[in-house]
Formats: sequence, C-alpha cells, structure tokens
Amino acid sequence: MKVMRGVASLLLSALLVSGDSIPMAHASDAMADLDGFITRALKEYQVPGAGIAVVQDGRVALLRGYGVRDVTKPGAVDENTIFQLASVTKTLTGAAAATVVDEGKLDWDRPIFNYLPEFVGYDPYMTRWLTLRDLLAQRTGWPEFTGDQLDSFGYDRAEIVRRLRFFKPRYSLREVAQYSNPGFFLAGEVAARASKQSWNDLVEESLFRPLEMSRSGTIIKALQDPNATAAHALVDGKIVVVEPTELDTTGAASSGTSTAADMSKLMLMFLDKGTYNGKRILKSETVDEIFKRSMVSKIDFTDLPPISDNTGFYYGLGVGSYDYAGHQIIEKGGALAGVRTTLVLAPDKRAGIVVLANLNLTAFPEAVRAYFLNQVLGIDPEADQKEIFARNQQLKKLMAPPAAPKNPGKFNGTLQSLIGIYENDYYGRCEIVQDGNGVKVQWGPAKYPATLKHWNNGAFLMQFPGATQTPSVTTFMIGENGTADSFESEALGIFTRVKEKK
Repeated sequence: MKVMRGVASLLLSALLVSGDSIPMAHASDAMADLDGFITRALKEYQVPGAGIAVVQDGRVALLRGYGVRDVTKPGAVDENTIFQLASVTKTLTGAAAATVVDEGKLDWDRPIFNYLPEFVGYDPYMTRWLTLRDLLAQRTGWPEFTGDQLDSFGYDRAEIVRRLRFFKPRYSLREVAQYSNPGFFLAGEVAARASKQSWNDLVEESLFRPLEMSRSGTIIKALQDPNATAAHALVDGKIVVVEPTELDTTGAASSGTSTAADMSKLMLMFLDKGTYNGKRILKSETVDEIFKRSMVSKIDFTDLPPISDNTGFYYGLGVGSYDYAGHQIIEKGGALAGVRTTLVLAPDKRAGIVVLANLNLTAFPEAVRAYFLNQVLGIDPEADQKEIFARNQQLKKLMAPPAAPKNPGKFNGTLQSLIGIYENDYYGRCEIVQDGNGVKVQWGPAKYPATLKHWNNGAFLMQFPGATQTPSVTTFMIGENGTADSFESEALGIFTRVKEKK
C-alpha cells in the first residue's frame, strides 16, 4: 500500500511538472495520501484538532476537519470550525490595504505621514520616510518580536500610535529585516485612515464580504460561537485548554479568525490573480506586488524544511516567499497561545493549502506543508518529515523556561524595597505591589498582571500570562536609600522609579 501511494504521488507530480491536466483519479489518490498523512501527523504531534483546506486548479480539492475542538468535551472539528489565524492575519491586512491602493487612495511607497500625520518615528528620518511597504515587508528596523505588549497593557490605538515615537529601532530603515507586530498594527492604521474606516471594517468590507467569508472575523474578545475551537498547550506532557490570546486593539497583526472553508476562498482569489467567482477583488498586478520580494531576510532556527539556506527567505506585502525546487512559494505562518497556523501557495502550480491547528508551539503545520509541497512538486512527500519532527522536539526545549540554578545566590535586598511605580517612555507605567508573601507587577491602564519571582542573586523572573510567554530575566538596581531606583527587563528594557512629589 505504501509503494502504491508513492507511485500515485509521483504520477501526480509528473503531470503537474509537465503542465498537463490532472486526471481526477490521480488527484483523488494524491488527496487520499495527504489525508492519511494529516491523520497520522495529528497523533504524532499530539494536536487535538485541525482544519485543512487544499485548492488546486481553481477548485477545492480537500476540505475537512480533523480531531476535536476541545479536549475537555465532545465536538469534532469540521470545515466550518473557527480558529484564530494568529499572524496569518497579516496577510489579510496586506490584502485589505491593497484594495485601498487599487482605489487610488493609498500608495505603497508614499511616506505614511501623508495619511497618518500624527505619526512620529524615533528619529526624523523614520518620521519623514517610513512607507506602507516598509511596514508590510518587515523593514522598519524596529526590534523583532518586541513591543507587542501595549495592547495587553490597556492602551487604545491612538495612544499606541503616539507611543511609537519612543520605540527605538535596532537597525536603520530598510537595513535588516525585523519581524515587527507593531509595524503591522501601524500598517492597519494607515490603511484604515486612507479608507476612512476602522481596520476591522476595512477587512470585513474589502475581503470577507466579497469573498463570502461569512464565518471570518477580526475580534477575538467578541467571539462566542459554538463551533469555535479552544486553545490548547502541552503542559508537563499533557494537553490542556488555555486562555486564548486577545490582542484586538493591535488586531491588524494577529486578531483575525476564520475557518478552513473560508480560507479556501482567499487562496482561490490569490491563485486566480485577484478574482473570485468572476468578481475582481484585487487587480492582477496588485497580487503580483503583494507576492513580489520587497525585503530579504535571514534564515533562523524557526524556519523548518523545506526552507533552508538554499531556498532563501523574503518578505512581500503581508506574506513571505522562498524558492523551492525551481518554484516560488508564498507563505505566511502564525502562532499564539494555543494555536498554530500556516497559509501556503505555489502560484505557478495553482495550488495552495491552509493549516489551522489548535495547539501552541507545534511544527504540525510545517509537517503538513512539507508533505503537500513535495507532493505537488514531484518530490518524495516523506522527504523532510524526520527532520521536521526532530526539530519540533528541539523547539520545545528552546522555548522552555531557564532552569533554576542548583545553588542560587540570595537577593541582598528586600521585596519591600521593590514596591513602587516605575516608568518607561514606550511601555508607560507599571506598579510593583504586594502579593501575599511576594510581589507582582501591574502594567498600564489595564493593570495587566505579571508574576515576579526571585531566581538568582539580584535577578528575578518576570512572567506574563499566556501559554506562549517565556519568563524574562529582570534585574533591580538598588539605590543608596535601600530601595530600587530602577529595573531592567531583558524583554522590555529599563524602567525608572517615579519619584514621589513632596
């Protein structure tokens, strides 16, 4: 049986490479192989449930749910089960902005102060020259995977835009790619202002309605649907339900929700050069612009096969791309507490897949992606699977909290000396308060909580809630009067004690 499936896959691949039409029987065999692999991989990666859609040659070739929505109660995943899209939302933001470009109200390369005049960057050059393309192609220079917390801390969109003037870049504009969620939030605000509506309404009216994506949305907090998945994490070897990440204020970076069925329509539109069911959603040349490489990026440890130094990796406008087996692959992945997602397109093969999984920090989507791409491109579908599974185990270890020292040094100060209000220009104020026999931190207007526990010598571990959050080493500087003058968090920077007025 295994040999026959391999032959079927090779036959399908040969036909795809030759450009001939695919006999329905062979296409069906290929989808049966993929379906079997997904079922197997779901168990191997301990994923509770997934929604999968495959499109090929202008039609949906595979559409189904696997597993369960919630490990604590009955309910199977189906093609209409709602998942958080996580950072696949960025593809929605890029496409929605593109509709405003098509209307002539927005330009990829015109500085954004023309649309959002209140924006001020960290330096005059950024203020004057930052463009929508810079934001969507991750070339702002703002430090990667940093600065996201303002949403959780309780600031509104206008205040977050204002605070970006204090967000110090790590690199000059367009120098080095840095994956920035604040950059995508700002892109959403630029497109929203140019279209004279909110980012949420823009996505709804420019994409969801014309694409008939009736079970898709842009707000997590309001999501109350009986056929929506729970978020799950692997904790101490067991799958448990966790609180979903809610970042609705900066939603343009990650608050999208959708289903396998709805996402198949988005893929069909992209692969048909901007057309869906005879309706023009985007201009053909605009789709080309989205896919075009606007920034080169390094390959890092999170990039799994088939991505490698040989394929390269580049940012388009809300998507990434790489070269594999002589074909340009378009892709966007996402991760939040309890969810992993990926959207993959092979435009010259008119093929694509979306994988929505309800488990955090799993390489299951990459395993399915690799199988699918290898199958489509005439390569042994199993070629990368052992490496991906091995890398999945390594990633779990890398994301684990730092081990406690065997002989931790004592903190020479007192917990009472830490209590007070501290401030940082970008993140604003936080307050360290008594918490039983210990202390905790409350951040911003929302008083968003973080635990603070002694770790070693003068270092503490600060932990935010959420299954994907890792603790940040935090060090206090004690002043002459015995109280902390400031502290430095590896994740957030330096905070200075606010002096009490006399």
